[in-house]
Amino acid sequence: MADPALEAALEIKLKGNALFKENNFEEAIKLYSQAIDACPKHRQVELAVMYQNRAASHEKMERWAEATSDCDLSIKNNNKYGKALDRRSKLHRKQAHLQGGGDEGMKARISHLRKAMEDVSMVAQIEGFKHEQLLFVDEVLKQLGSALATEAGKCRPPVLPSAHTIQQYFTSFMDDPLFESAEGSGPYSEAQAAYHAGDYKNIIPLCEKEITEGGPNKVRARLLKATFLVLTKQLKPGLEELTSVVEEAGEDKKALVNALVKRGSLYIQRCHEPNEDADLSYKDFNRAEETDPNSADVLMNRGQISLLLDRFPEAVADLVKAAELRPDFALATVQKLYTDFLSAHAAGDKPGLEKVKEDFKASTTKFPDCVESYALYAKVLQETQDLEGADALYKKGVELNPANANLLVHRALLALQKSKDVNAAQEATEAALKVDEKCEFAWETLGQIQIQKDNMDEAVKAFDKAIPLVNTELEMAHLFGLSESAKAKSAARQKLAELPTGMQDMGLD
Repeated sequence: MADPALEAALEIKLKGNALFKENNFEEAIKLYSQAIDACPKHRQVELAVMYQNRAASHEKMERWAEATSDCDLSIKNNNKYGKALDRRSKLHRKQAHLQGGGDEGMKARISHLRKAMEDVSMVAQIEGFKHEQLLFVDEVLKQLGSALATEAGKCRPPVLPSAHTIQQYFTSFMDDPLFESAEGSGPYSEAQAAYHAGDYKNIIPLCEKEITEGGPNKVRARLLKATFLVLTKQLKPGLEELTSVVEEAGEDKKALVNALVKRGSLYIQRCHEPNEDADLSYKDFNRAEETDPNSADVLMNRGQISLLLDRFPEAVADLVKAAELRPDFALATVQKLYTDFLSAHAAGDKPGLEKVKEDFKASTTKFPDCVESYALYAKVLQETQDLEGADALYKKGVELNPANANLLVHRALLALQKSKDVNAAQEATEAALKVDEKCEFAWETLGQIQIQKDNMDEAVKAFDKAIPLVNTELEMAHLFGLSESAKAKSAARQKLAELPTGMQDMGLD
């Protein structure tokens, strides 16, 4: 039996639709409001459409808050209404962009981006992801991860990484002043001895003592302090100390170059202004090169930055020159070989690929203690489908360096690629964490495995374990993005389970 009140409301709504198509949004809003008032309150599906249409009109007039409020009412009436959820997700993203600076602005920005992620996750569970929504999610997660990393970076507690991670960091430098004998026998000399003894927790206090006392190694003490501030996730004070070294280095060219390289690397890994940070980074590297044109450290680390920024020709040129200048620089050599692989692989150059493999094999003999030599050689074999060969290299690396949990994780991922056994990969990754509980790569991998197993809450726990362990805001942003994606999926499921279900999106406009 027809419902006269409903029919009257629908007639008014259709008139509103006609005005909307004529771009007469103000009058359309009035008619949608009349239709809502006339519609029986138990006709929730129809009410949801009316509120959504009014939201669309408000959005056209850039009334973001009113449009969002109408989407809220639409979804309250029909929690399965994908169109309203999709619109609200985009409205939250727009409002995130409109937030001002300061702490309150950042909090509001993060809140809107989280709500956008939650809504689009609900749409995906109802309708499945479309290409446009995948692009939307990617952008929102980048922005949300960056915002959260910036906030977290303001008050990070110091976390000393594992001994293996510290030692691995210094493989990027052949001429770090830390490796040179210091003048006299003061606190800085004690800090150097502490480094070689693995007593890392006392390095910063000893450097501070040298600085306070105005010792002969004050500048190098600042440099070493800055390095360990960076390693313990204190990036802002680390950057400030590096700047002090740059300003105070004077005739100490080695300290100046090392400080510029470390500061340049730090700029590019922040989550502030990407273009500005890249400019600052290259400015430091170029100044370091002008100071010492034959520094392999400058070239190798600038090559790494260029790879990060997808500036492949520049990266290759720097890594080639670094390896030529210092044939004993293990990391520069193997990074250069890996760029050779990327070039040959992209060109389909089979003889070139075989040459790279031969060169990598020779590098493992020349640099038997270089972890990257085994890891990158294994990666080459893995990407050319020699999975058994890759596993043998990872295994050999583990035998030479049992404390390297990263290699254990790589083996776990390789085994997963071969067997598709997610549970076995999880067990192997958890075993790596027993070797090094501060291995962020293992925690991140465990989170990814939990996502594959559809255990979103466990994935979040793993990502949240990894976040305090990474050095840079860039790495934090990536992990925050993964964590927020899992949180949004979990929250979306809960909302869909808790709210009334069974209503159909009628697709009315």
